[in-house]
Amino acid sequence: MGDYSISKCIRDDKPIKRNNKYPIYLRIRVFDKETKIPTGIDVEKDKWDIKRKEPKDRALAIILNKKIADLEQRINRALADDQLLSIDLIKDFYAGKKKVKPENTSFYEYYLDFVQRKRNEGLNSETIRVYMTTYNVLKTYLDDFLISDINLTFIEEFDDYMRDVNGNANGGRNPKHKNLRTVILDMQKHDIPIKNPYKHFKIPQPNVKEVFLEKHELELMRSLRGKFSHSSKSYKVLQMYLFSCYCGLRFSDVIELKWSHVDLENNLIIKIMRKTQSEVQAPIFRNARAVLLELSDSKKLLGSDKLVFQKYAEPTVNSELGKLAAKVEINKHITFHSSRHTFATLLVIDETPIYTIQKFLGHKSVNTTERYLKYDLKIAKESAYKIKTFG
Repeated sequence: MGDYSISKCIRDDKPIKRNNKYPIYLRIRVFDKETKIPTGIDVEKDKWDIKRKEPKDRALAIILNKKIADLEQRINRALADDQLLSIDLIKDFYAGKKKVKPENTSFYEYYLDFVQRKRNEGLNSETIRVYMTTYNVLKTYLDDFLISDINLTFIEEFDDYMRDVNGNANGGRNPKHKNLRTVILDMQKHDIPIKNPYKHFKIPQPNVKEVFLEKHELELMRSLRGKFSHSSKSYKVLQMYLFSCYCGLRFSDVIELKWSHVDLENNLIIKIMRKTQSEVQAPIFRNARAVLLELSDSKKLLGSDKLVFQKYAEPTVNSELGKLAAKVEINKHITFHSSRHTFATLLVIDETPIYTIQKFLGHKSVNTTERYLKYDLKIAKESAYKIKTFG
């Protein structure tokens, strides 16, 4: 440990500067030794509060106090790293000679750097938004902490905070823990000596009942097409949703779908998925083909880089889908993602092999597809009536 103190002083013992101000220094004492470090801040003598030992100007006082807080943080990190505190160590900090071990640096600095790296790598904006939501929740929980502070107790107490203070259910806490775990694993990849507490902590799983449309409900949604003008938002959202029910693409891929991705000759959509950055070859069934043909301006748009669908925000689309479902009395919480589950579930009902569904959805592993399908296969087979999938 170290016995030290930091105080502020105006160096009126030095010649006055051309700006008619005197420099402000930090007087630092370590045990029985003392040094003075320039802050880079100047002040007029009559604007220095002698009693409080700080600038009378509030803005300057805040800047000066921030410099002291930064120095104290560096000293505390050095002490935590079992370094011997000395005047020479303080001088080295300011000379930039002393490096703090990475595990004794701010967790938030690493976290924001990680998010920026992922943004530069092309990670989709929605995932970046979720990472920043996690960051904001952590900052509200604890204003700052070191990488070395991460342990099982920290994770457990953070989970308690989200559940008891923020009122987050399993579904709300789950993505925050996943984001935090991913950043910790990234630290390990970069040889920062930190243990992964998630080996001993079970991440809460959301109690989700996946929503999908039954075959007759899909037909009810389809029946709405004649009730809206083709230029209306309702019609455009409906067509986008039905198209995804017929081909299984995610919202991020439908909204970015270009005519150059569409191969009507081979009845395939070939594009790089936004979420995974891997290629998917989605089938174009007859109903999906009909949607594309309607929008293609007599096939003139095929092969172009124009977007197939109107680019709406996902919350806007989900809000509109709720209204559309209510019109045909579908008593389910319909979001755009339900189209993907509808596609997969109706294929199961039609006895399509799961490995085929895996390829259609673009899943890397069939295990992901099995977890994705919540529908009971036995019930599916009992309710199937030789459905010819999607027209």
